[in-house]
Amino acid sequence: MQLSKRYQTGLTLIELLIGMLVGLIVVAGGVNVFATSVRGQSDNIKLTRLNQDMRAMMDIMVRDIRRAGFVTDDPENNAALQNNPFFDDLTAGATTDIAIYDSGSCIVYAYNRNNDNPPVVNDDERFGFRLNNDGELEMRRDGTTNENCTNGDWQSVTEPDVEIIDLAFVLATEVLNVTSMATDSDNDGCFDGDDNCNGLCDAGEACRTCVRNGTAPDPACLFVRNVAIGLTGRLRTDTAVSQTITQQVRIRNDKYLPPLN
Repeated sequence: MQLSKRYQTGLTLIELLIGMLVGLIVVAGGVNVFATSVRGQSDNIKLTRLNQDMRAMMDIMVRDIRRAGFVTDDPENNAALQNNPFFDDLTAGATTDIAIYDSGSCIVYAYNRNNDNPPVVNDDERFGFRLNNDGELEMRRDGTTNENCTNGDWQSVTEPDVEIIDLAFVLATEVLNVTSMATDSDNDGCFDGDDNCNGLCDAGEACRTCVRNGTAPDPACLFVRNVAIGLTGRLRTDTAVSQTITQQVRIRNDKYLPPLN
């Protein structure tokens, strides 16, 4: 029996081109997956850095605004607790009370920085935060009044690669009638303004609101304040990377107005 001879001829040009095309497609897919992964990691790093910078700025604002109106850490030996000069809103040109200006993008306030007794409102005890035209968050180091946001020395607390595009402060005030919670006219064991007799100013009770007209007799009022802060920023080198954070600040020092009899 005669065997036929078979010869190895190799790949044709068409087969070689098809193989190269398949290989290029596989390589291109791998490169695309790698590039997407690197790009995603880069965006995450940028967003994380922006978030850290903005959290740091928010923390600075929250910690300092919370101190607004602080007057003493020794109330028993400091008569200024009821007549707090850091909540003064009566003297024109020398106000110290917390206030918001410029469509909500600026807040100013004061507190007893050096804890002196009796307390004296110094220029370096007036503070504030504002958004300037360059997209920077600024903090006030000193000032002579709280009547506006142009007074005083302001310093940027923003990282160079971060642009603040929106800053909003909202001040909410709840006024409580202290007088109604200090008397028991009918001797029933409950304060006059405490209808539920639980020692709290519940909704609908007389102690829930306090109205003063500046003439005697006026009740004693307690002003409880909260500040809502909204901060939006982005990277100057990549404006597509942006972040918005919000925070509620409870002013620890409530404003007290004594009764006018």
